[in-house]
Amino acid sequence: MLPIESSCVLRIGRLAVLGRRLTAHLSASVVLLFMAMTMAFPLTGCTTVSGTGRTQFNFMSREQELSLGAGAYQEELADAKLVTSGPQFDMVKRVTKRVSAAAEKLHPDATKGFTWEFRLIDAPDTINAWALPGGKMAVYTGLFKAAKNEDQLAAVMGHECSHAIGRHGGERMSQQTAAQAIMAGVGVGLSFSEMSPTAQQATMAAFGAGSEYGVLLPFSRHQESEADELGLFIAAEAGYDPREAVELWKNMGSIGGNKPPEWASTHPSDETRQARLAELMPRAMEIWKASKKKSKKDS
Repeated sequence: MLPIESSCVLRIGRLAVLGRRLTAHLSASVVLLFMAMTMAFPLTGCTTVSGTGRTQFNFMSREQELSLGAGAYQEELADAKLVTSGPQFDMVKRVTKRVSAAAEKLHPDATKGFTWEFRLIDAPDTINAWALPGGKMAVYTGLFKAAKNEDQLAAVMGHECSHAIGRHGGERMSQQTAAQAIMAGVGVGLSFSEMSPTAQQATMAAFGAGSEYGVLLPFSRHQESEADELGLFIAAEAGYDPREAVELWKNMGSIGGNKPPEWASTHPSDETRQARLAELMPRAMEIWKASKKKSKKDS
């Protein structure tokens, strides 16, 4: 693995490469913007993901993430129709308790300051679940179309809490902030009135494609694969059969048809995901069997 500084420099360097491709059309002030970004961000925004050791570009503090997560949670749920009792509610409650305990055991430092919460949202057509920094989680009732049992629900919730553990929200916001800063500079530096409409469109499309497909979306897919890995082990530690994660994604694929469900729309393909889970399964099974053995001993 590259040293943290080197890895972050390479990652942020992708923005600089994009910038150099546009410098023929940029003013001197925008060129300075690129230079400032590529010099400053690696020094202030390098963190390491718990459980994988991956270095990430994230200039948000944990305190900022926790504060934003708490605020966003309240806002997101303000108009939601909540389920507060019944078999599905009880299942989500059980899984949250066990998954959060396993997450704290496997990732004690990453979960410091977490105050775990869950909400079950009454939305039968929404196959979705999410988690915000600080362990703020939500499950939509439509998810039960794919999660046929408690083990499969644990696979989803393990995945989602792994986004919070991996600080993927702060990482994503940092990437978007960097891209937006460049976009602002391009807007200031280019004289659109001197360009033809075709040239204007081509220039902005080049930047848009670069920021969306060259920097942001690949990281998003990587985050999803990382959450699959961490989540599989968390669910196994919580005593849930990790093999059910494969069945979950088979269910997801059958529901989605040619278009993936909302929750999986930016995720790796079902085939890629299942292949990766198969690679991780031997370790996950060891964790699960050890957890089951300990549970029997304690009882």
